[in-house]
Amino acid sequence: MSFVGHIRDLAAARRELETRRLLVVGGAPDADRSAFLDAVAREVADEAGLPVYRFRVADAGDRSGEAGRTPGEAADAVVEACRGVFVVHPCVVVVDGVPAGAADAVPTGTADGSLLAGLISAFAESESFLLVGSTDAREGASALPSDGCADGWALLARAAVHCDRGDPRAAGPLLRRAVEAHQVAGDRRGEAWAVFLYGRMCRLRGRAEEARRLLHIARERFRAVGETPGEAWACGELARLATRSGAPDPDAFAEARRLHERVGDRRGAAWAHLWWTVARADEPGFPWREEFTNVQGRFHEVSDRLGTAWTLHHHALTLARADGTDGVGGTGGTGGTGERRREADRLFEGALALFEEADCPHGRAWTMLEYALRSPAHRFLNGEWAAEIRHVFHGIGDEAGEAWVDLAEAGPSPDGEPPYELACRYPTALLDTLGWTEAGEPLIPRAARDTQPEPRPGFPRPGDRDRPDDSRAHVRLTLLDDVPVPDVPARIALQVVPGPGHPWSTAPLPPLTARATSLGHAEIDPAHGVPADGAEFRFTPHRPGSHRLRFTVEDPATGTVLQQIEAEIDVVPSDPGPHRPTAPAPRPPARRA
Repeated sequence: MSFVGHIRDLAAARRELETRRLLVVGGAPDADRSAFLDAVAREVADEAGLPVYRFRVADAGDRSGEAGRTPGEAADAVVEACRGVFVVHPCVVVVDGVPAGAADAVPTGTADGSLLAGLISAFAESESFLLVGSTDAREGASALPSDGCADGWALLARAAVHCDRGDPRAAGPLLRRAVEAHQVAGDRRGEAWAVFLYGRMCRLRGRAEEARRLLHIARERFRAVGETPGEAWACGELARLATRSGAPDPDAFAEARRLHERVGDRRGAAWAHLWWTVARADEPGFPWREEFTNVQGRFHEVSDRLGTAWTLHHHALTLARADGTDGVGGTGGTGGTGERRREADRLFEGALALFEEADCPHGRAWTMLEYALRSPAHRFLNGEWAAEIRHVFHGIGDEAGEAWVDLAEAGPSPDGEPPYELACRYPTALLDTLGWTEAGEPLIPRAARDTQPEPRPGFPRPGDRDRPDDSRAHVRLTLLDDVPVPDVPARIALQVVPGPGHPWSTAPLPPLTARATSLGHAEIDPAHGVPADGAEFRFTPHRPGSHRLRFTVEDPATGTVLQQIEAEIDVVPSDPGPHRPTAPAPRPPARRA
């Protein structure tokens, strides 16, 4: 038996559970702990083919007619329940909500009358796996292994899961809290991973410049602390940024793969191998069949279902787009086409099943879309196919994905121009690689599924294409200092830029007022500026993370609000030198530039 307090890594917890059949997780908020327990249980149950049973301690005292139970009686009920079928038949049992006091000072394999000791005793001779979740009570933290960064690592893990699912919106708040936890603990390695995940989140949201800046910073910090696996991951993410411009860089993926292999990171090497293969899959003569098969084997070795799912997705996509020169079906005639289509269907179906098991709606939506486009029989069996796929994209806030579904339904435009909802989100170079089959089905660029870009501010609407900005005035914000860090002012310039047809283009700007407001933990000074005189503000954040600022441009003569805009600025953790675990210092006053 084994007692593990704070858990950093799902794979480590899984190995611990498989070795000793008992895992106790504590020191985390309820939602974090429960999600972690469920993830471990699902991993073990899937591989061993066992059922999973979940039991909450609180439920033992809340059943009908038993609400008056004492905590001790509730604990006895939990142990008795676990002595039944759960112990006799191998399974995975998750018991969550164990009071922290019940886990205090429980040495390995002993019993002291506590709930945890009773559970250990009940499972002593069992072939089942037992996962116990201890409630987060910091009074009992002395009984847990000393690990001041555990909460920060748990938050990073949750943020990474949201990014894997294709839902980066939920990652931002988790990353802010993780950065704070790692800074308090003086963990430079944890800070580096937080910056890396910020960069990854920005890449997913289509914010290429911010992503590039943050990933470069993360790579340098990884090098500074000797974290070669992190350096390899940062190199891979930077390579993925290049694909957004429609020009993938296979050599960069190959270098990331070499770094992963050098430190024995098999999972990282598998992902780098996958993206290298995807970057080259459309090259004439490239042996994509062999490479996709090799990648799939790599992911199977490390039990990475998500990686396997994306491998099957891109393998199916390549097969469906093959021109008959891949050696399937002999001459590549009608029979070969049908055989390739059937094989692609099988791969798409396998990817769909794995995306559903891995709870990745982003991959599921893209696979549903490509499957529908490449398999007319599958699409026509479901008259609501487009609505169903839109619903999945909508569930993770992916408006760009919904726009691709709209394009698939509408077909190519008569003038050959991409629809506005795509043009305002993706670079022109990427959209130039959009193709169409003879049947009028879109050949969506592979890189389109790597991001969920938001509309670019100020991008002209369709009706404005003939007169883009001639009669309008726009607000332009410029960050004058690179890499904002906590408690150090950064300068922001605000300009009002009139178009050539606007009256202000030939006359001085009127004395407009620009009012600045911080919508988070930051200060901005001065509160007002005059764009005609060159409005400049000093933005002083008090914590890392994404900060929102609001600027309101008004005409003081009439009291009219002319324009209101909001901007997001990413603040990276400061790196003052050697870190030592200390208590948080009092917040210093903002320094003026």
